[in-house]
Amino acid sequence: MFLQIFALFLPFMILFRALVFLSFAVVFPAFGQRPPIPAGQIVGSETCRDCHEEMVEQWEKTAHATSLEKMLSSDKAIEIAAAVDIQPAEIPMKASCVRCHFTQEDLAGTAQTTMAVSCESCHGGAIDWIEEHNRKHVSRQSRVDASVALGMSHPESILSISKSCFECHVVDDEQLVNHAGHPAVSDGFEILSWYSGEVKHNFLVGGSASSVKTHVSDPQPIPQERKRMLYLNGKLVHLAYLLQSLARATDAPVDRNGEFIRLPNGDFTYAVQLARAIKRVECDLEDALHFVAVPEYDEALALIRSIRLETGKEAELREASATVFRLAELFCEKRTGSQFTAIDPLLAKLDLREAD
Repeated sequence: MFLQIFALFLPFMILFRALVFLSFAVVFPAFGQRPPIPAGQIVGSETCRDCHEEMVEQWEKTAHATSLEKMLSSDKAIEIAAAVDIQPAEIPMKASCVRCHFTQEDLAGTAQTTMAVSCESCHGGAIDWIEEHNRKHVSRQSRVDASVALGMSHPESILSISKSCFECHVVDDEQLVNHAGHPAVSDGFEILSWYSGEVKHNFLVGGSASSVKTHVSDPQPIPQERKRMLYLNGKLVHLAYLLQSLARATDAPVDRNGEFIRLPNGDFTYAVQLARAIKRVECDLEDALHFVAVPEYDEALALIRSIRLETGKEAELREASATVFRLAELFCEKRTGSQFTAIDPLLAKLDLREAD
């Protein structure tokens, strides 16, 4: 009898908690696709190399680093450039491209593109925090805390590093997709498999309380507990960014006959790409729940099943996005990887994303 009563009231309990989250939406931290990092905020990868040579050398092998040259000659870049009536060589100067694909530095008072996706693309422009980051006479944790307070995205924070990924791997520009043919979501992007593959570049070992860590010659494996948190929290952050981007969609996804509209390149429109991606994440949440209990997943699933994934619902989708992001925050605050050992068989099936 108790279980029957509990089952009857569970949807209302979930809805009530969601409404509580929404009532505090004004205090949620901002998230979304970032504007270009101001050139004056960039210190450059050579500054990073002074202390992190192994990491910079590893980064130089990745698609993040090599895309400055390779991407501009790709068929996709040529197609997109033609759609917006520019030459591929002009892409690194366009703000809508720079914000995710390139890094600009202030050279002689002029912003110039010098790198593709660089250290500071993910960790934040370092001009304000580099001195704190380099202070060796204080504890490591003190340096981390001071740097984060000044704007660094530090990999110690699962939430911060996830935001750094999804603010670019989910696109919030509908016209860039529908008019230029840019994909709305990076094909096959899954944060743990990519982060564990070519992006992995931790060469430091040592106790968390030590002033410095020791550099070693080989990339260090990601601890299994961290992998679990990256995977599970990543799904919530991914969902939040997808919902937020869908909220911006205005173009009709179907024609008068109710058929999905296709872009000239054969892809679905922006809204449909996002809606399909949301359904894939929904399936991922359901699959994970077969292995582990995650209350934040239950609430996220109840929420997205209660809304229609369609254009013209900006307010509702933004509220849903904020709620899911708050669930991701709560997950990071309340959970540890040690709670989710049962998810390991699922993680073992992921294919690592390696450099081409």
